[in-house]
Amino acid sequence: MTDERLDSGAFWRRCIAEAIDEGVPEKWRESIFDSGPAIASEFLDRLADGSSVLDFGCGLGRNALALAERGFDVSVCDVADAGVRYCEERAAIGDLTLRSVGYDGHEIELANDSVEGILAWSCLDHVTMEWARELAGELTRVARPDAALLVSFDEDKGDDPASASEVLPDGTHRYFGGRRKGMLFRPYSNEEIRSLFESGWTLLRWEGEDTTVPRRALFLRSD
Repeated sequence: MTDERLDSGAFWRRCIAEAIDEGVPEKWRESIFDSGPAIASEFLDRLADGSSVLDFGCGLGRNALALAERGFDVSVCDVADAGVRYCEERAAIGDLTLRSVGYDGHEIELANDSVEGILAWSCLDHVTMEWARELAGELTRVARPDAALLVSFDEDKGDDPASASEVLPDGTHRYFGGRRKGMLFRPYSNEEIRSLFESGWTLLRWEGEDTTVPRRALFLRSD
C-alpha cells in the first residue's frame, strides 16, 4: 500500500475509536434512509425484499442497521475495525442480522456478482483518484447484473485553518497536522465522479451541481 492509504486508514480508525469512547454524536446515528435525500428512497425502491446489500465504508453502521431493519441481507466493511465491531454490537442489541466482510483498503472479500445493492456513502472522496478508480472496480466486480449502486461525495468545505495539508499531484488534500491529520479528501468534479463508473454502469439519477454541495448518484449495473 502507498503511504496515503496507510495514513487514511489510521485517521479513520482513530476518528471512529474516539467517537465510540467519547459518545457517538446523534448525527452519526441518523440513517440517510430515514428522512434522508430522495435518491436514498429511490435506491431502496430498486431493491427486492431481502436483497443482498453491501455497505462499503460503513463507519459506525447507521445506514447498515437501517437496511437490516428493513429486512435486507446486509454485509458491511470498513478500514476501521472498531466501527465494524460497533455496528455488529448494535445489530445484536436490536436482534438484527448482518455480516462483516474482510477489507484491507484494497480488496473486498466478496465473490464476483454477489450483491444486489451497494452503498458507498461519503467514502470514495477520501482517497486519491487512482485509489478511487481501483475501489470502483472492486464495487463493479462484486455487483450482480442490474445491481443498484448509491454513492455520495461530500462538499468541499475549504481547508480547516487548524489542520495543515498538502495537495497531491492529482488534487487530493492530504492532511498532516491538526484534527484531520492523516485524512485524505479530494474535491471531485461531476465529470470525475461519473468517470469512476463509466464502465459497466448506467446513471439513473444525479443530485448536486458542483463541489459546494454534496453530490449523489444512483447507478444501475448494466452488464
